[in-house]
Amino acid sequence: MRAFLSSTILCAAAGCAVIGIFLTQPLRTVSADSSAKQRGAELFAQEGCAHCHGPAGVGGGKGPDLQLVRKRRNKDQITLQIHDGSLSMPAFKDTLTDPQIQDLVAYLRAKRKFVKVPAAPKPVTPTSSDPD
Repeated sequence: MRAFLSSTILCAAAGCAVIGIFLTQPLRTVSADSSAKQRGAELFAQEGCAHCHGPAGVGGGKGPDLQLVRKRRNKDQITLQIHDGSLSMPAFKDTLTDPQIQDLVAYLRAKRKFVKVPAAPKPVTPTSSDPD
């Protein structure tokens, strides 16, 4: 009887642990290629893409805004651009593997929403009409 009680308590504790882990994990939308998109998003942040193209490819600056790049270039063109680079964009063929490049392409092609980036505020010029 004592062994049965011990194993029941152990199973209950294990079940609570599994439920606790499940409840603390963020909910994610899963699709057939969601892991490739997620890996691509992580690579975009880790490899310094945001430095030129803006956070999440929004805004650009040194490089073009990538929000709707899928409308300007097809999958092969995006792959070639990342692999070989051009103009001021460096080639990533020596730093990224082909599967990593495909993950980046999946991420970029999944971008569907256009976000307008606000213009930088104009500097305020002080006026000399203040009596103080």
